[in-house]
Amino acid sequence: MVVDRFRHLGLQKRIMLYVVVGLAVMFGVVAVLGLSAIDQATQLVYRERLTTAHTTAGILERDFARVGAEVEGAGTELFPGSGSQVPAGAATRLLARFERYPEFTPFFSVSGVWLLDDRGGLLDQAGEPHLPSDRVSSVGAKLVRELTGRVGIFPAAGPVAGALPFAMVAVRVEESPASRGPVVVVHTISLSRAEPYVPADHGQPPGQEPAGLAAMATAETYHLEIVGPDGIALLGIGPDEHPGEPSPHFAAIEGLVATRSAATLVHQPSDGQGAEPHVMAAVPLGASPFYVVLEQPVDVDLALPLQLRDQLFLSIGLGFLLTLLVAWITTRRVVKPTEQLMRAAERMAAGDLASPIEVRAQDEVGQLAESLEAMRRRLNAAQESIEHANRELESRVADRTARLGQVLRKTISAQEEERLRLARELHDETAQALAALTIALDRTRDDLQAGSPDARTRVLEARSIAAGLLEEIRRLILGLRPSVLDDLGLVPAIRWLCEASLADRGIEVSIETEQAGIRLPAHVEVTLFRIIQEAISNIARHAGAAHVRVGLRLTDGTARVTIVDDGRGFDVARTIGPAGSDGSIGLVGMQERVGLLGGTIE
Repeated sequence: MVVDRFRHLGLQKRIMLYVVVGLAVMFGVVAVLGLSAIDQATQLVYRERLTTAHTTAGILERDFARVGAEVEGAGTELFPGSGSQVPAGAATRLLARFERYPEFTPFFSVSGVWLLDDRGGLLDQAGEPHLPSDRVSSVGAKLVRELTGRVGIFPAAGPVAGALPFAMVAVRVEESPASRGPVVVVHTISLSRAEPYVPADHGQPPGQEPAGLAAMATAETYHLEIVGPDGIALLGIGPDEHPGEPSPHFAAIEGLVATRSAATLVHQPSDGQGAEPHVMAAVPLGASPFYVVLEQPVDVDLALPLQLRDQLFLSIGLGFLLTLLVAWITTRRVVKPTEQLMRAAERMAAGDLASPIEVRAQDEVGQLAESLEAMRRRLNAAQESIEHANRELESRVADRTARLGQVLRKTISAQEEERLRLARELHDETAQALAALTIALDRTRDDLQAGSPDARTRVLEARSIAAGLLEEIRRLILGLRPSVLDDLGLVPAIRWLCEASLADRGIEVSIETEQAGIRLPAHVEVTLFRIIQEAISNIARHAGAAHVRVGLRLTDGTARVTIVDDGRGFDVARTIGPAGSDGSIGLVGMQERVGLLGGTIE
């Protein structure tokens, strides 16, 4: 269906279709290469965002390390002797050390301190959370068991009034290389805020401005979120952040949390969240159970790749349209003379061979126009000769039609004569024999009723009449269609025909056959039999011959029949010609039968 429609397109449309396909392939390759480059740029952006997230995680780890360093610096003051004894107010003094540094970290501040022995028992505490000693011991015992190094980060132990708990920093104070010392637990609260997170503002010494690439990065603002292992946002920096509530990103990074891996992905918020899609870089926070999530809207994070993509599509679209316009103008100049030739050809196809072809062109189209004009002149001359031949053919067809009509009338007459002959024979022979049989049967019945000795004679007479009647009916049936043709084939049928038609006339018949055992299709055998029957009938009635030879040869799927007699002969052209005077239809009928089989008669 598509191929048929394509074949019916005009020349210019077809050329333009080729141009469109070629341009589509060319610009498609350009688009693929361009999109590949844009994809590489996008991957670079993703890697840069992941690097920024790792940097942020490193800043947090640095701040946790500063807490550990501060605790280790106060270790002698806290535990001057045995780890199970601490000076009074040691936890309060340590908490005061952290409060002296208001800009200790931009992400969290210290809210309280626990001093634990080497088994997790509470030695002293200050600040919040202020939990019962048994609760502290339970949490402390678990924390001491899970602390494998000198410093560890753990989830917050309890609520803090007016603030959001962030994490616990556990620091082991070593008494000696051979023994495990007590543990200091520093409780922190998050410093969430609505201002955007600017990575370049963190990690710089006070009073020093960023330079180089760092200065360029100051314009990069993000949303920062620290997510706990339970999916709660512990820290939120940036607008629309909700620390203390379940993080909307946890479902997207849950697989990363399970494997402790890092990745950059595009987060598509659900319809109910009312947020735009954004690029999200998620990295684990060191050995802690927390995750750092750094996010930025897609249109901001991928501004450069998106701009490059839009420029690529715009350039491809404009180039495609301009190229199509140039191709249309160029092909129009080529196609216009072709359309003139097409209209001239349509006039010639409609029969107008008198109008000359005038196309102005100097290229191959002009040569085609000259060739078409020469063809028009030759066709015009040929048309005149064809019209003359048609007139002669019409005359011959009229003669042929007249002959066929004559044949038809003769055939109908012959059919009626055959029916009349059958009716006469049935009346004269069969009907009279049936009447005689009826009378004989009636006499037999009367003799039987009377007990006459002539009853046996009557029965024999009736049987003789019935046998003659049966013979007569068989003769009629054989005259219509001999059963030997159907039962035994064409050659036995020919032998029977010659014996029945010529032998009783004293005409000697010889039959010559090759491959006689081959059976032809039924309609072929019937046609050949009827042709031979007509020829034998003509010989018997008109030839006055003494000898007849019938030849039948079957080779290579071809049947060849030859009939020769030594009779008087006749004028073939005069007999079968349109001016035939004897009105015979035999030879014409033979010609028609042979013609139906696709053969020839001579």
